[in-house]
Formats: sequence, C-alpha cells, structure tokens
Amino acid sequence: MNKKLATGIQVVLGFLLGIVLNVIVFLLGVLLSSRLLSADTSGAILFYGLSFIGAVQLIWQAPAILLLKWKGHKSLALGVILAVSITALLNATCWGLLKAGTIRIGG
Repeated sequence: MNKKLATGIQVVLGFLLGIVLNVIVFLLGVLLSSRLLSADTSGAILFYGLSFIGAVQLIWQAPAILLLKWKGHKSLALGVILAVSITALLNATCWGLLKAGTIRIGG
C-alpha cells in the first residue's frame, strides 16, 4: 500500500475517533446529569458544557492526542486534532452568529 494513502487513512480514522469521543462524552454527560443531579444543576451543566464545547472538549481530547502521539500514532493524533479544531470553529461560528443577531434561539 502507498505510504501516503496509509497516512491519509489513519488521519481519517483519527478524525472519526475524535468525533466518536465527542458523541460518547455528550451521551455520558446527558445520562449522568439526568440520573445523578437535580434538575437545576443538570440543566446548568448541560448548558455550559454544550455552550463551550470547543473549550470543554479539551478535557478529554488533549489526553487522547497526547496518548496517541506518545504511542507513535502521529497520523491518528492529527485526525483527532482536526476533529477538535472543526468542533471549536463550528462552536465559535455559532456564537458569532448568535451575538451578531443573525440567528435567534427560542423566538
């Protein structure tokens, strides 16, 4: 197999790994906050967690990236970095549109 193709496939797999990590942590957050916390606290945690997902995801993505690099899977780590970057950029775009008044939530 071509080395560039193998590297590209690993980057795509790393990207998918980053997306899957985001989904798993989101589902765990919803499950834990609905089961363990009161309605007021769980609502606040979900609101801030989703509002600042670009920053909050570093809590679980940074160790994954460092572990992949430490194990020698630099292409997989690059894919995870791409997933983190796209999530943060989409979050920043949504907040920019919301603050500019272009989109409104709830009315």
